[in-house]
Amino acid sequence: MTKEFTQSEVRSMLRGYLEDRPDLGLGKAVSGMVLEPVNPFEPDAARPLRKAFVLAVFCVLALLGVFVYFNLWSCP
Repeated sequence: MTKEFTQSEVRSMLRGYLEDRPDLGLGKAVSGMVLEPVNPFEPDAARPLRKAFVLAVFCVLALLGVFVYFNLWSCP
């Protein structure tokens, strides 16, 4: 027969597991998508933005600009 765990036991086990794994987390996932990978020879060096992320931001800003222009300033 399997042991049943309470909610607080599961929460404490999960918290302990996540604290032991500093490479997991939302912040690490976002920084992994936005920034270039870490240089193993210079781990403390600044990480530049990914070129694809910068291009995506410019495209979103351009679309937002077009939307604002045609919806706010084109009205008589």
